Amino acid sequence: MATMIAMAILYLSVSFSSVQRQSAAIRSFIRQNVVMFQMKTVQMEPNPEGAASPNKQQQKPDAVLDYLQHNLSADGKAGSFVFVGNDGYVDKKYTQILILFGQYSTLAGLHYDGDMALFVPEAHREDAGGSVTISGREIEAVTNAGVHFDLFHPLYYMESGDPLLSDTLILCTRDFQTVNKMFPWWGLSGEVFGRMVLVDPSDAEIEQLQKLFYEQTGILYTGISTEDFTQITTSASIRAHRLYILFYLLSGALLVILLICNIIRIIETHVAEYTVHHLYGAPIRTIRRRVGGFVLVLHILPIIGIVFVMFRNEMALWYVLPLCMAFVAGLCRFAAVYAGKRIGTMNSLQNLRRDY
Repeated sequence: MATMIAMAILYLSVSFSSVQRQSAAIRSFIRQNVVMFQMKTVQMEPNPEGAASPNKQQQKPDAVLDYLQHNLSADGKAGSFVFVGNDGYVDKKYTQILILFGQYSTLAGLHYDGDMALFVPEAHREDAGGSVTISGREIEAVTNAGVHFDLFHPLYYMESGDPLLSDTLILCTRDFQTVNKMFPWWGLSGEVFGRMVLVDPSDAEIEQLQKLFYEQTGILYTGISTEDFTQITTSASIRAHRLYILFYLLSGALLVILLICNIIRIIETHVAEYTVHHLYGAPIRTIRRRVGGFVLVLHILPIIGIVFVMFRNEMALWYVLPLCMAFVAGLCRFAAVYAGKRIGTMNSLQNLRRDY
């Protein structure tokens, strides 16, 4: 039972640490009033005018590029990101390129001057401070992104330490057209729309982008703030997670009480035997050590379980192990002290020996 509860609490702790990191990104998006767009599944009547002109989506191909160039700039409020595979664009040690457009670099915690900058991952921090040639263009590598760099979107989260980020070169830009020409085969304009967000927009700006979505894809997308989206999608899971945490905390508290009661019961069962050993020459300190050793062996299985869980989770929350070992050591100490105090108290034998 102790092993099961200890492992369950540790698994919850590993999960909670990941949730906590994601929660910081969510709070940052809420604080900056970030609006995302999601497809709205509703029945809509066909538009006769739209049906009469089947090439409506291609009616203004430059409108999309103009919108992206203006709103993904330093003065715009839009942001997005795209992953591009490294098809010879840059050094082979980078498997892919993460492009952060417009305001998304600020949302991701990467700050730079100018229209374009590179950030290298922590695994290749030796490239920081110099320049990297990417798609035939030499760009300054400002610094490394840091060991805690993660990528968050209300519909997508890649936490720090993810293997996909360790070999990913990060390109931040406020010039969409230049980057679009650097990667002509990837159709960046289409992918950018799928992850588009607006930072603290007005109602008119939200309606403008919704209209552009519909004109280009024929699908109605609606803007929703990160706060509203989070409340809608996570309220049930948050309640369930809180109930799990409360259940295991109460179970852990009850387990501690039961462990102490069990230790007392074992000692009370053998206190007469300990007293006899003491009367026949066994020092109390020896008996206390044996009792403490027995309690240690009795509770070593939860420690083994915790080590196994941390090993499977790449030693996440490694600091829990010393705390658990200190707790077991405290139980051993309690058992030894309690046994020492109980020896000789039966039948008024406490004064028969004076060597302790």
